[in-house]
Amino acid sequence: MNLTRDHLTVLLNAYYADDDVRSITVSHPSDEIGELLRIDLGDHDDTTVRFTTGPLSYETALEDVERAHGPDVAADLPDEGHYVRALAGAGLLPFENASDVAELVDRHGYRDLAAGHHPLFVGFDTNLLPWYPESLLAIEPWRRDDADRPPVDGFALASGVKSELDFHYRNPATSRLPAAFGAEYERVEGQPVSDNRQGILGLYEYRRLMAERRVEEVRSDTGDEAIVDAYDEFRERNRQELLLFSNDHGFVDRARDRGLRSSHVSFPIDTPRKTTVGWSEIERALYLLTVVFGVLELPKVTLYGVWPEKDGQDWQREQLYIDSRSPTYREGLERRTAIVNAYEQST
Repeated sequence: MNLTRDHLTVLLNAYYADDDVRSITVSHPSDEIGELLRIDLGDHDDTTVRFTTGPLSYETALEDVERAHGPDVAADLPDEGHYVRALAGAGLLPFENASDVAELVDRHGYRDLAAGHHPLFVGFDTNLLPWYPESLLAIEPWRRDDADRPPVDGFALASGVKSELDFHYRNPATSRLPAAFGAEYERVEGQPVSDNRQGILGLYEYRRLMAERRVEEVRSDTGDEAIVDAYDEFRERNRQELLLFSNDHGFVDRARDRGLRSSHVSFPIDTPRKTTVGWSEIERALYLLTVVFGVLELPKVTLYGVWPEKDGQDWQREQLYIDSRSPTYREGLERRTAIVNAYEQST
């Protein structure tokens, strides 16, 4: 059965209410990687996540995969940097300079348009789009200051960024993955590899912003130079206030050389022993991690981020495929999901 990201609450409720499961292990099926996280399921806003495999120990495990199975097989897994970015994008970790970015947004955002201030438009580099950048940078429209003003007034998205994300390469070498990682990977054979799955995440985030937010599309070619040049022309032509974010120092330096206000987003290199978050962050983490790893195992179920029938609607709706290892458990999940769907259709 398929579950959207926001319906993963059904799965968490089944653990919590039906089975009295309080400790959920999130594991990769391979012997070398194994357990990534342990979720001590608590109240909706008070759940502890223990990072049993942090990015540094994950890097060592990834080297073990490469020695045992070769670089082509290891390439299907995210590297340690992308692993920690998924954790940050889910809201389990803050990025290192989060306070600096918050200060920058406070200083230049929350524009008083009624007083004649120019609106502030934000642009993202390609490397931030897969990781829910609005939430990551705490600039969602529901955040308001005392005068009920949003942190930013819209987004300026470069078409060159979209082009850099817009590919659906399928790896012909994934036929070796079941032997290396387990029979679960037979379902992801021939599907997009890790880096490409991250690109698709970014592409659908780009499309979501275009559909749901006030967006000015900035026409550009691909590459930092072309994208920065296009932003510079956009600012001059429209007299708009721009604020650009990137994980690439070269992009930020190039933008600043052109007089564009920009900030580097520095992801952490390690994790704490544990953190406390809400269920929405857990759902986001399960979705992002399952997509970047392809397959993850939880108690009683196996989650698939890609599968042969996955189509554009599944990507847009942030669907995972849930394979229950117990027929009884599958029936319970399907019953709970049907109730949620019926409630949503009635409201």
